[in-house]
Amino acid sequence: MSPPVAHDPALRTTPPAAPAVTVRPTVARVDTSVLAHNLAVVTQHVGSGCRVLAVVKADGYGHGATEAARAFEAAGAWGLAVSLVEEGVELREAGVHGPVVVLGGVPPGAADVLVHRRLRPVVWSVDHLQMLSAAVLRAGAHALPVHLKIDTGMSRLGLLPRDLTPVLDWIAADAGRTLQLEGVMTHLACADEIDDELTSARQLASFGDCLGTIAARGLQPQLRHASNSAAMVRFRSAHFDMVRPGIALYGAASGAAVELPGLRLAMSVHARVLGIRELPAGVRVSYGGRAQLRRDSRLAIVPVGYGDGYPRAMSGHAQMLVRGHRCDVVGTITMDVCMLDVTDLPGVRVGEEVTLLGRQGLGAIDLYELAGWAGTVPYEITCGISKRVPRRYDGG
Repeated sequence: MSPPVAHDPALRTTPPAAPAVTVRPTVARVDTSVLAHNLAVVTQHVGSGCRVLAVVKADGYGHGATEAARAFEAAGAWGLAVSLVEEGVELREAGVHGPVVVLGGVPPGAADVLVHRRLRPVVWSVDHLQMLSAAVLRAGAHALPVHLKIDTGMSRLGLLPRDLTPVLDWIAADAGRTLQLEGVMTHLACADEIDDELTSARQLASFGDCLGTIAARGLQPQLRHASNSAAMVRFRSAHFDMVRPGIALYGAASGAAVELPGLRLAMSVHARVLGIRELPAGVRVSYGGRAQLRRDSRLAIVPVGYGDGYPRAMSGHAQMLVRGHRCDVVGTITMDVCMLDVTDLPGVRVGEEVTLLGRQGLGAIDLYELAGWAGTVPYEITCGISKRVPRRYDGG
C-alpha cells in the first residue's frame, strides 16, 4: 500500500460530527433494493458481455453516494463513477474498494490524492499524464489505470481528435511503467434528443476513427465507453465494452421517451402537515400575494420549500398527495414551507403524511411531473434535494 500523502484532504484532522437530529417531519426515502433492481434491468439490456459503470456523482444524484455505491457494488456493477476527486475520496473513506473512475480530470494538486486512493482518473492532456506519472513515482506505487477522454462533439471536456498523437506518443513511451491505458471514452451531446440522430452518429464515427488510430499504435485499452442512460437506450452500437448509466439506475431518464422499460423510482419524498389554516374567500396567500382564494378554504402548512430543493419555480403548478388525492400548492413556495389546499379532504389533521414524490394510496407523482412544473430536467430535481432533508434507507 502506498504511504499517506500530505495533499490528501481526507487525511486532515476534523472534529467529530455532531449527533444527527431526526425529528424533522420531511424525509427522502431511498429503497436500495430498487437500486439493485434497476442495475439488473440495465445489465439485462446491455448483455453479459458489457460492463456497467454506475454513476454516483453529485451525491448519488441526491440519493446518497455511499449508500448508492454500496448497493451497486453489491449488485454487481463493474465500478463506480464520480465527477470530483473529493467524491472518490468519500467513497474510499466509506469502505468502497472497487474501481472508482473520476470523470472530472486531474485538477492541479490532485495527482497525489488520485494515486494514494487508487482512483482511476479520466485524462485528456500530456499535462495530466505527466502529473500522474510523477505522483506514481513519488509514491512508489503500481501503474495507475487511466481513461482517455476524446471530445468528439460535446465541446466540453476531453482531447480533440486532432491532438491525439502527442498523447499517444507519451503513453507509448511510458509503456505501462507508471500509467495503464485502461479505457477510452467519449460523451454524446444529443443522446437525450429523441429527434436527433445525426449528431450522435457523427460523434460515434469520430470516436471509431480515434479507436482505430489507437489500435494502429499497438495500444489495447480494455474498456471503450460512450453511453450515458439515454444513449444506452437509443444506440446499441454505442454500448461497446461498458456503459455509464446515471439517472437510469435511480429509476428515470431525461424524459419518458428515452426511459428504459422496467425501471422503478428509488426515491420518494414525504412530509407531514405542520398546521392548518382556515381562511375566507378573497384572502391572498404567501409572498407577493400572487394567489387569491376563490372560496373559503382549509390550507395545510407543509414544512418543505426551496431551501429543501422543492423549486420555487413550481409555484402555481405543483401538487402533493394527501390520503392518495392530489392537492394544489397555493401561492409562492417559500424557503421553508408551502401551503396546500386540503379543502376537499375533510378532517385533514396536523401530522398527516404528505407525499411530494412517489406513491401514496392510488395516487403517484413522478419525477417527470416535478421537472415539468419546475421547467427543468429530472436530474436537477433529485440532485437538488438538499442535505437538510434526511435520507432514510430501506431494502437492505
